[in-house]
Formats: sequence, C-alpha cells, structure tokens
Amino acid sequence: MKKAWAVLVVLVIVPAMVLYVASTQIANTNPSPNDEGGGENITYSVIRIIDGDTIEIEDDWRVRLVGIDTPESGETFYYECKSKLSELIGNHKVRLEEDVEDTDHYGRLLRYVWVGSLHVNMEMVRSGWAEAYPYSPNTKYASQFESAEQEARNAQRGMWEESSADVYISYVHENAAGNDWYNLNDEYIVFTNGGNTAATLTGWRVSDEYGHEYTFPSFTLSAYASVTLYTGSGTDTATELYWGSESPIWNNDGDTVFLRDSTGALVDSYQW
Repeated sequence: MKKAWAVLVVLVIVPAMVLYVASTQIANTNPSPNDEGGGENITYSVIRIIDGDTIEIEDDWRVRLVGIDTPESGETFYYECKSKLSELIGNHKVRLEEDVEDTDHYGRLLRYVWVGSLHVNMEMVRSGWAEAYPYSPNTKYASQFESAEQEARNAQRGMWEESSADVYISYVHENAAGNDWYNLNDEYIVFTNGGNTAATLTGWRVSDEYGHEYTFPSFTLSAYASVTLYTGSGTDTATELYWGSESPIWNNDGDTVFLRDSTGALVDSYQW
C-alpha cells in the first residue's frame, strides 16, 4: 500500500509542475516592452500614430508619450500635433525609456520615445506642438519639459504663434460663491476689445489646461466693448455668452485660460 500511495503522489505532483511551467512560459511570451535591465538597444516598429501623444507599436501595444500633452480629436491643433509626431517618427524604429510607472489606467505604456538620439517627447514640446504635462510620479524630465515649453512660447512656435488682435482677457472669476457645481454662472471670464474697430470673434476658441473648449458662435465685439462668458446656461446677448456646461470648468487651485482666434493663433492667455 505504501508503494502504491507514493506512486500516486508522484503522478499528481508531476503534471502540476508541468502545468505551472507551461503557464509561466505562456505568460512571458508577450512581455511589456521594457528598456531596463540592459535593453537599451531594443527598438520597435511603429504601426500607427494615434494622436500627438499616443502611438501604437508592434504586438498591439499602445504607448502614451509621458510628460507631454496634445489636443484630442476635435480640438484646435489636433491634426497639426499628430502630423508633427508622424514627421518626427517617420519610418524609423523607436526606442522606449521607462520612468516610474509602467502603464496608465487605460493600459497604455508610459514611455519616453527616442529615434536615435532624438528625444521625441522633448522635441514635440520644443517645436510648440505639445505642452509640458507633469505626470507624477513620472517626472524624470519635468524641468526640461518646462524649459522647452517656455522656449517655444518665447519663440511663438507651433501652438504658441500669437495673433495681432487687440482682444484680451480682462478678468477671470474662477471661484464661484459656495459650491461651484450649483453656481455655474458665478464662474466667468471677461474679454475686452482694446482696439478702435469691431472684432469678429466667430469661431474663436476658449480652452483650459484640461481639454475643455468653447467655440464662439457668430459674434462681433464692438470697439472698446467687453463680453462675459459664463460657464453655465443662458441666452446669449451682445454682452453675455454662455458655455452651456453642466459642470465647473475652471480649477480654483490653478489653471490657464487660452484665447485663440479662428486660425488657432494665440490671442491671449491668463494663468493663476
């Protein structure tokens, strides 16, 4: 009986071990692209440019270029930013560099992308076709990204090209009284035409740092006149416009208002 029992144990354990080894091999057949541990020279083919800060590489991995941000589909400069990323990557293979986190909550790889010695993320910012976007705790190049954005702004490159219009942001009331959610029209921005001729604002856009965007309807702002844009709903007039949002837009703890003309040129910005 003892010999028979021992044989039975072996027969049970061995298949279990085989199953464990097999499952481990299957799990490792498609590991996350990773340049740590001596993989600095590994390169990957780019299958598709999704937008200005996201690409798809071989094995169906999506890569989010960490540390930067570009407009989403339907927003101003979406196509220009996507085109710039495509130009930088071209038909080259890319090398990926990790920071702290491997993926974001969408399952995309968080990586710095290199083409040879070209840091693609950095060049997108330096050329003016991406904003610096700290993605904590992945902040290895955060200070360099901020410097690159300031350089692009000063040189008026890409998205930072300035308009000659005389319209400017004259007042921002970002913190509504009480609960912002229940007092949306106490969150507003005032725009003023400082020129001596009327300004056509049709198609102009107002946006923040987080992708919210408002487009002016057919609208003309008289010389030396002002118009207030409220976050909530109401009836548009010559002096009052309404975003129509059902939630607050402006972050009380810090945000930026961007005003762009119908060509996308930056007219004015205000940061707090």
